[in-house]
Amino acid sequence: MALTRRRFLLLAPALAAAMPVSRARDGSGTLAVWAGQPMQNGHEDGPGTRAAFFDPRGLARDPHTGDIVVADAANALIRRVNLHGEVTTLAGAATRRTSRDGAAADARFVGPDAVAVGDDGTIFVADSYANTIRVLRDGTVSTLAGRAGEPGYADGRGTAAAFNHPVGLAVDPGSGDLLVADAYNNTLRRIDRDGRVRTIGGAAGVADHRDGPLASALFNTPVGLAVGPDGTIWVSEYFNHDVRRIGIDGMVRTVAGAADAAGDVDGKGAAARFRKPQQICVDADGNVIIADGGNHKVRWMTPDGEVRTLAGQGLLDRFEFGPLPGSLVTPYGVAPGPGGSVIVSSAQALLRIDRPD
Repeated sequence: MALTRRRFLLLAPALAAAMPVSRARDGSGTLAVWAGQPMQNGHEDGPGTRAAFFDPRGLARDPHTGDIVVADAANALIRRVNLHGEVTTLAGAATRRTSRDGAAADARFVGPDAVAVGDDGTIFVADSYANTIRVLRDGTVSTLAGRAGEPGYADGRGTAAAFNHPVGLAVDPGSGDLLVADAYNNTLRRIDRDGRVRTIGGAAGVADHRDGPLASALFNTPVGLAVGPDGTIWVSEYFNHDVRRIGIDGMVRTVAGAADAAGDVDGKGAAARFRKPQQICVDADGNVIIADGGNHKVRWMTPDGEVRTLAGQGLLDRFEFGPLPGSLVTPYGVAPGPGGSVIVSSAQALLRIDRPD
């Protein structure tokens, strides 16, 4: 029986715990541990490998500081990692999984899966297992939209809106609106600054694939969102195994991969293959970085759809650190890191990929 995305992600950390770590062979570029301890869960703050996470998932780069904000899902925490790998907790209490607004230290999350950071430093959180969108601003957590513990589908303002496992988040740089990949509703949603939610693409309850005008496009479990410097919106789809582009003209196009065709192939456009891609980000040059979770790889894609493997060998039984391609387990979140690097969440740790010159 095929695993649902939620069940697969719940099992992944336990499956990784028995996997040995080995060293990589020669190559160009490197894969290394940046923060946390692979295959060892915990909730300690501190520098580098002295820190600990429990199922870290979505990552986002703070545009002002360059720090990485982390949705530490099983710990129910929002964490920050500075440029030197020092980890601090911003909000929540470790493993106390409930939904509560208030001062950051007193606030609680159920299962944060993704984060995004606005130009003003506001942190948006997809509290996916609570089916809500939360906001951390000026040391206080509030619920922007959705009703805790009530999966559903409804547009509207604040608690009048409903989501079903919202995952990917991205801030629209033009309007400041928040874009949401509402995974189990198979829709893309937009939340304005007043907390009003509207559906901009996909049809609730319809898991399919259709390109064309955004209003009539169809999606199947969209989980990753990123916005490029030109306003292009990028979407990764877990069960369509592809990456889609929403242009500034409002047209949806499949740029790489093919719906219902999972695989592991570098190449261009429909010749490329992904397997259950997770979250995505856009680098400084407008290229898309993809956590290709089912293939245990991180992939790199040009805006016109040329895909190549950045890190990972598709191995299921070990990590390899050192020269690329290295090996990693079930990558989930990706974000631009210090010095042009890529930060990846994988099996209780954050890894750093320093790309070839």
